[in-house]
Amino acid sequence: MDKKKIAIVVMSGNFLMDFAGPADVFRHAGMLRDMYEVVLLSPDGKPMNLFGSLQINGTGSTELDGPIDTLMIVGNDQGSNYEQFYNWLAGTHNQIRRIGTVGVGNHMVEKLGLLLNKNYFHTRDGQLYTSGGVSSGIDLALAMVEEDCGRGVAADVARKLIFFYLNRQAYQVQFGALVDASPMAMQLKEWLINRLNEPLNVTRLAEKLNMSARNFTRVFTRQTGISPAKFIEKLRVEAASRYIEQGDLPLEQIAVQCGLGGWVSMRRLFLRHLMLTPSDYKRFLKLQKYENCN
Repeated sequence: MDKKKIAIVVMSGNFLMDFAGPADVFRHAGMLRDMYEVVLLSPDGKPMNLFGSLQINGTGSTELDGPIDTLMIVGNDQGSNYEQFYNWLAGTHNQIRRIGTVGVGNHMVEKLGLLLNKNYFHTRDGQLYTSGGVSSGIDLALAMVEEDCGRGVAADVARKLIFFYLNRQAYQVQFGALVDASPMAMQLKEWLINRLNEPLNVTRLAEKLNMSARNFTRVFTRQTGISPAKFIEKLRVEAASRYIEQGDLPLEQIAVQCGLGGWVSMRRLFLRHLMLTPSDYKRFLKLQKYENCN
C-alpha cells in the first residue's frame, strides 16, 4: 500500500512546535501503521532560518514528487514573498484530501483563499482543518490520525508524546477538589456560583451572612484555613475547569465569565492551583477521552 504523503509547509520559524509537533505525531503514527511519509516543504524553495543559527532544508512545493494526501501549513510570516507557493496551492488544492493550518494569521489566510476559525483547538469544514497554533497543532494532527487509523493508534501516539498527562496523579492536585467543604464555604458557594463575574469583596460576602467584615474574615479563615479572597479565587478556577470540561466556550470567554479577568490571569491561576495551564487541561481531557474509548 502506498504511504499517505503528509507535507508540512513551514511559513515561519518562530515556533518550532508549530511544525515539529504535527510532524512527530504523523511520524510516530507511521511507525505504528507504516502508512505515512512526512516531508517538510519550503514555501519559496530556500532553506528556512530558525532562531538565527538553526536552519532546515525543505523541498520546494513545485519540486515535490507524487500526490499529497495531507497538507499542513504552519506559521505566520506576513513579510515574506510567497507568491510562488500561493499560486501553486491555488492550482493544486482541489487535488489534496486534507489541508490543515496551524497558527496561520488572517492576512495569510486571505492570500490562501481559506477560511480560518481560531477560537477553538481545531475545527473542520470539508477538506479544511484549522488550528490556533503551537501546541494545538498537535491536537489537530492527533485528530487526523484518529480519522485515518482509529482512536487506538491516536491514543498510542498521545502516550508517547504527552505521556505525563496520563499519569497526572503523581504530581498534580485532584481536579474538582479545590473548594473547602465547610458549612460556611458551601453556603457561600451556592450563592456565589452564578456571580463569579461580579466584583466580590469581603464586605459583600459578610453582608450575605449578616456578619461584620472583621468577624466574617476571622470565622471563615478558622473554618476553611484560607482567606475569603483565596476561596473566591479557587471557586473561579473550579468553575472555569467545569466550563472547559463541557468544551463549548473559547478559553478567553471562560476567563471573563468566571471573573478571572482574561487569558493571562486565568493561565497564572490554573498553574497555581492545578499545576497546568487551561490549554493543557483541555488537552488532558482529550487524551482521557482516548483512554476511555480503548
